[in-house]
Amino acid sequence: MFRDFFGDWLDRREPGAPREKQRPQPRKPVQTGLGSGVIITADGYNLTNNHVVDNADELKVEIAGKGREYIAKVVGTDPQTDVALIKVGAEGLTPATIGDSSKVRVGDVVLAIGSPMGLEQSVTHGIISGLGRSELGIIGDAQRGQAGYENFIQTDAAINPGNSGGPLLDEQGRVVGLNAAIETRSGMFAGIGLAIPINMAVSVARDLLEGGKVQRGFLGIEMDYLDASMAEYLGLEFGSGVIVNAVVADSPAAKAGFHEGDAIISINDQKVTGPAQLRLIVSANHPGTEVKFRVVRYNDTLKHPEQMELTAKLRAIPDKPGTKTEKQPAHEGSPKSGGHFIKGVAIENLSDEIRQDYNIASEVEGVVVASVEKNSAAAAVLEEGDVIMQVNRKPVKNVAEAIASKGGAGDAAHLKILRNGRAKFVIVRS
Repeated sequence: MFRDFFGDWLDRREPGAPREKQRPQPRKPVQTGLGSGVIITADGYNLTNNHVVDNADELKVEIAGKGREYIAKVVGTDPQTDVALIKVGAEGLTPATIGDSSKVRVGDVVLAIGSPMGLEQSVTHGIISGLGRSELGIIGDAQRGQAGYENFIQTDAAINPGNSGGPLLDEQGRVVGLNAAIETRSGMFAGIGLAIPINMAVSVARDLLEGGKVQRGFLGIEMDYLDASMAEYLGLEFGSGVIVNAVVADSPAAKAGFHEGDAIISINDQKVTGPAQLRLIVSANHPGTEVKFRVVRYNDTLKHPEQMELTAKLRAIPDKPGTKTEKQPAHEGSPKSGGHFIKGVAIENLSDEIRQDYNIASEVEGVVVASVEKNSAAAAVLEEGDVIMQVNRKPVKNVAEAIASKGGAGDAAHLKILRNGRAKFVIVRS
């Protein structure tokens, strides 16, 4: 039976046998769950959630108005969007009217349909409370260690166990989302329901039907939000764009000419608002698609940032992560064991003992932040244990090189740091 995202809330055990002289053997518990779905073709194709059908031994589908159950088969699933495509052996069904989730707006009235708590064909009413909810960590492919593609529609229409996979409808009865999850502390609806945009679900279903798996484009970068200091440094508006922290070797990004420290401000003339949004847009394109990016890069010769356009031909997402861009050779310089770097920050060379204390890999080169004064300006940017690998885009191997590259007092220092195993670019005043 269907298993619902909210847990095996419907957990039934078979009734015990009548008492006999001999004690009967214990029977294996039979677990059943309940979910909902959306008919999308007259010949029996249905959309639902991956978590509804995941690990199910048997799927039974009851179609409203037909008065019977059908055994369904799973055509394909996509754990990274929590979408599944199933099919029942029925003809002459009435498909749902599919809407356009890209046109929904906060405040639009919506209806959620499903079978909460087993109450079939229940309808709840509310509005769209938010769009583009991401980075919630609700869905993903745990087996491959990959984060999910989250772009949820938020609604206050009541959603409870049994609603999963059911439609979220607009006022005209068009499906604009698949009900998928709730944000709650009690396990029951608390005013925040989440639905997968129908455009995403239909795109996934199309790939599952045509090839058995979803075709997603791969660019090959690690990225982060463009913070206020970096935006100012690059002459950009705060709140938009992403910073490229690393480029995978031999990836589409590397071949297109992306550099570490680049700021991506648009993709195919669409403004970039953050890493999750850019990842969604890239993944929505099939391998082989050429995508145009507007990039801002600091020109060391001209001493100011400049905009450029880069075109990348996406490829399929690899099964294993690629190798990051190889390090450039560092400048030679006289080493120094420790010293004052910028106001409120002390740095030290990477000794074996320090590497062990801060769990820094042997191949990492740079200097470690030994201390940061709490009231200093740098305290908002740097932390003890950070490894400074570049200063003003120059690789550094020791304290002397770091101090020599930082610039004059009051200058903005552009740093590449390593924190918790991830590269990051920051701006501090020296």
